[in-house]
Amino acid sequence: MKLKLFTIALLTLFAVSCTRDDLTLPEGTMVEEVTVSVIVSPETRVAYNGGTGNNALSWENNDKLLLLGYDANNTFKGKTTFTWTGTGNKFSGQPVPGATTYKAYYPEGATTVDQNGNVQPIANTFWQQTQNGNNSVAHIGTKLILRDEIPNPLSQPFALTAKSSILKFDLTNLPDTLGTLKKMIWTVQDTPEGMTRSMVLDLTGISISSGSTNLTAYLAFDPLLMKISANGVFKITLIGDRSCEWSIVTGNQGKTYAEGTRYNANVSANWKGVVPLIYTVRTYNPNIEHQVWQKNNTSINPANLTIYWGDGTANTSLAQGSTLNKTLASHIYANSGSYTVTIISDQGNFSNQQMPQIHFYNGSIGSQSLTAVLTPFPNMTATDFSFCFRACSQLTSIPADLFKYNKQATTFSNCFNGCTKLTSIPTGLFDHTIQVTDFSSCFRGCNNASLTTIPADLFKYNTQATNFSYCFSGCGNLTTIPNGLFHYNTQATNFSYCFNDCLKLVLIQGIFPDPDIGTNNDFFLVRGAMNFQRCFYKVASNYSDPTGIAPKLWDFNKGGAWTITECFTNATKLTNYYTEIPVAWGGGKN
Repeated sequence: MKLKLFTIALLTLFAVSCTRDDLTLPEGTMVEEVTVSVIVSPETRVAYNGGTGNNALSWENNDKLLLLGYDANNTFKGKTTFTWTGTGNKFSGQPVPGATTYKAYYPEGATTVDQNGNVQPIANTFWQQTQNGNNSVAHIGTKLILRDEIPNPLSQPFALTAKSSILKFDLTNLPDTLGTLKKMIWTVQDTPEGMTRSMVLDLTGISISSGSTNLTAYLAFDPLLMKISANGVFKITLIGDRSCEWSIVTGNQGKTYAEGTRYNANVSANWKGVVPLIYTVRTYNPNIEHQVWQKNNTSINPANLTIYWGDGTANTSLAQGSTLNKTLASHIYANSGSYTVTIISDQGNFSNQQMPQIHFYNGSIGSQSLTAVLTPFPNMTATDFSFCFRACSQLTSIPADLFKYNKQATTFSNCFNGCTKLTSIPTGLFDHTIQVTDFSSCFRGCNNASLTTIPADLFKYNTQATNFSYCFSGCGNLTTIPNGLFHYNTQATNFSYCFNDCLKLVLIQGIFPDPDIGTNNDFFLVRGAMNFQRCFYKVASNYSDPTGIAPKLWDFNKGGAWTITECFTNATKLTNYYTEIPVAWGGGKN
């Protein structure tokens, strides 16, 4: 027998009125503006208009209400979902068998209960919000928590009251160097010992420039979590093409926020430059630890650092001048999922060291949770990026300007070795590191199916490079190679195993400049001894028909002894394997 379908009506939501003493703070600090007035009107969406007037809520198609059912003895009998009918304040659904009274929760997806009907804390991930456009409030509606936890029978309407609050940020006179904004981070110091907690608002479609230096942003938040201790800090961080920060100590009264109330934060001056390092991690099981490592075993912290773990839990702070160990910090993610880690340095001057050299390989294992690096490395005064991402088997992408602020780098040996999910090599990745000498094993074993090409002019500005051994060895899905890849690397002497086991790579003759036979202008002549051992071993061997053509290395004038052992061995599908490549080079021509 089918359960009877009930229709329930919601009372107009209670208006929440409160009067509180405002913080006595100088101009540009947060000010309690008004109390949120929440009503229900027969509109077609749940929205918050953000302005003056009613600041109204209204329902949207397919809005759902979670009802928890209890019997006459207040024993939990189960839960059910009622859906907005599209008219007025009416929701319809099926009752819970055996239940006589109910508690109501909106939005339905924000509330979880255990088997005994105990409501669990709202997951931190629920508060993730993205604002599209300046002064937009479209993202607020689905983050407003409404509840009626006084048990009612279905015959009586539910009176929902707001449990979440809203903070409106009016930020003016922002630095015009911010450019395209990506994130705003609101941080409060919630314990006298200095622990901080943050909320991150992702931003899209907002640019700060000389013609537009204002931002109006909104965050819905849990007032029970976001509170400021006595003499605690209130901080706003903006991340864009450049980044900045504003903060204030709130005084010995601290600050607590009330449910269902709107607050304003007005800031108009004293923005300070900061620099972020942002990357993403992915955990596939609960209670997985993520560690932040540095390359050195110990170092002195060059700046004040704050690590935002991306799950709404307490931040980690590292003071300038403190001694740092190999593991800078660690964090356990209670739930599986994707998280964005943001490390902020308060040293905004790129001429100074801004951060210790962050590393994603601890000497024995690469980070197994790292999935993407989203921003350049700050200036870490790093010269050695060897093994930086070694065996980061979940890393999929890196930015083109990753090493932009570390121009002093001299080695990238094994930097991305074993990054088996790296989907592409960005154009211009090494454009700023003109002092590099060593690219050995740099992309070794990067065999993702999407990594099929090498960008043109990848090494154009690395004219001091001498070692390309194993550079692309084992990149089994590379299919094409740019003309003139090594034309500018006139100091290079070691190409051993460079393209070893690139089974799908279609070679072209123009990798190196053509030899000037019989002259002293040969590309390799002035370098003396060269090493091409197994450089193109098995290249193109995955094809059934001959394809690609080997560069005519055997025609170069040699300035010294060359190692050519098995250079083209088993590369039998090259079109000139039997006609031009000498046996001494591993070819088939006697």
